[in-house]
Amino acid sequence: MSMANLSGKYAIVGVGTSRFGKLQGVSTMGFTLEASKRAIEDCGVSRDDIDGVLVMMPAIMGEQHGWAARVAAYLGIEPTFSATMDMGGATACGAVQTATAAIDAGYCRTVLCCFATQNWPQGVAMQLFGSEFQVPYGDVGAITLMAHIKRRQQHEHGYKDEHYGRIAVTWREHAMLNPDAQMKKPMTLAAYMNSRWVAEPLRLFDCCPNTDGGGACIVTSMDRAGDLPKRPARILGAGQSHSSEMIHPRGNDGDHWGGKKAAQMAFGMAGVSPQDIDVAQFYDAFTPRVIHDLVAYGFCKPDEVGAFIDAGNLALTGRLPANTAGGLISEGHLSGFGHIREGVRQLRGECGARQVQDAALCLVTGYGGAPHEAPPTVSYSALILGQ
Repeated sequence: MSMANLSGKYAIVGVGTSRFGKLQGVSTMGFTLEASKRAIEDCGVSRDDIDGVLVMMPAIMGEQHGWAARVAAYLGIEPTFSATMDMGGATACGAVQTATAAIDAGYCRTVLCCFATQNWPQGVAMQLFGSEFQVPYGDVGAITLMAHIKRRQQHEHGYKDEHYGRIAVTWREHAMLNPDAQMKKPMTLAAYMNSRWVAEPLRLFDCCPNTDGGGACIVTSMDRAGDLPKRPARILGAGQSHSSEMIHPRGNDGDHWGGKKAAQMAFGMAGVSPQDIDVAQFYDAFTPRVIHDLVAYGFCKPDEVGAFIDAGNLALTGRLPANTAGGLISEGHLSGFGHIREGVRQLRGECGARQVQDAALCLVTGYGGAPHEAPPTVSYSALILGQ
């Protein structure tokens, strides 16, 4: 079956997050259940009507088995389709795509997709990520990886620190209009430029905060969505791509921006182009990711990115309002589930002072995999949501 045959048949009908921020004392499971209950309440579906459960595997939990089935058990759900997924920050969009396929295949009718993390879980030993070739040099984890990526972007395309800074400042302006945001203290470009190096050239304000909390969404058919009280967000397009591009680069003449396959799948399935998008939620654990997605998803050519950002196009009144709740960098790092919630709310018109006028199409992107472990792999995912 062509993916285009799935376009618009299914929808996100409920979204929710738990409390989130720096919140020790609540378990990963506790956050997961709280977010899930809020998503169920948001859509108005009966708990007993949920027969699919997809859960992102928490990164800091040690060895766990049957995580999705355990979430279902605590919620009192007996699913006919259940899986624990692990694509890092690409999982949220990927789970929604998987849910639509499972419903279309007849395995289930209504799917809960959810996630949570507790950065300091009790009883779980901390684990050092990285290969034996990286650890001796302190080249460990996502921060040093993104420092390499930022340096490469600046070396190849001449991007200035101010371009990254304007992304961070714009997101903070959006977060200040979001009562749920973790980071709401005003930020100026000067404050960004004066923020300390974390791993040069990556600055403190290039990075998202640590966030304890969870998120969830409910996926079902448009036929069932018509019986629910809130406007559904139709799933018009979805795409994934998974690569080892860091050790096996693809493309010629510098055309090596990963995620293009995910973009082509999502836009092709939806039958729209980047120019049709009204609002975007880019996966932004770090500012270099935003620059990457502007190119990979077709909004700019590499040499156009700086001017595009300088012109204010990512602000609420710009050509491409983006990360309207503050993104991972200022709203909080909910591994992309916050982005799905914000995209759905924008399409419903529920965002108050940060509402994008006439928002009818929203792009949500995800990024994950294991880019900072050996062998390094990268996962990209994308959704195009519509009214």
